[in-house]
Amino acid sequence: MTAALAPATALDAADWRARRRAHEERVDAWLAPHLTRRRSGVKHPVEDFLFTYYSHRPAQLRRWHPGAGVVLRDADPAEFGRDYQATGAGLTLDTDRVRARRAESIAWIRTLLAATAGRPAHFGCFGLHEWAMVYRQTQDEVRHNAWPLRLSPEATAAVVEERGVRCSHFDAFRFFTAPARPLNLLTPTRETQHALEQPGCLHANMDLRMRNSGNFPRWGVSKRYEADNRGRDQ
Repeated sequence: MTAALAPATALDAADWRARRRAHEERVDAWLAPHLTRRRSGVKHPVEDFLFTYYSHRPAQLRRWHPGAGVVLRDADPAEFGRDYQATGAGLTLDTDRVRARRAESIAWIRTLLAATAGRPAHFGCFGLHEWAMVYRQTQDEVRHNAWPLRLSPEATAAVVEERGVRCSHFDAFRFFTAPARPLNLLTPTRETQHALEQPGCLHANMDLRMRNSGNFPRWGVSKRYEADNRGRDQ
């Protein structure tokens, strides 16, 4: 069943252009340091993650979208792309087109989020999925090896072996080193993600940003900004 959209909100040209400009200025404050580092070949172990793990280009993040149910007066369709349609009132997102193109993905994500939210949260993993990603690796083998770990490989391995790993999230588990995988309580796969995801998982919450990014412009820029803020803070 398709949920009905709220009545359309119409924005005058001065209003939506001001909103777009404010979004670009806000995002530029994030992007400028990243782009400067990228041009210089300088790595950042945290902020680069927001562009590599999520595979989201800076130009995409900078692009403003009003979201579904908003009509932009005096807007040029060429500025907003194929998912928008001109109407007598102005330019608006063609929700039928977006749903037709992304129906399978939207249904998969909705099922995943509903299943995740409907389960009790488990908080006993203590973030050891990160330790399992470097388990039994030398410093040279660690992905971000320009930044030394605070514990030696031997001490890291001892903690993982003593406590074990209780990771339910496939997109964390798939980065475990080969010797760490048998130490996990579960063996998550993409096929079992709906059955295993739970709301106490850090990665499940981080992935709200991933799911959001894959579905704008339907959600609009405000929700994308909230998700980006959340991902940056985490």
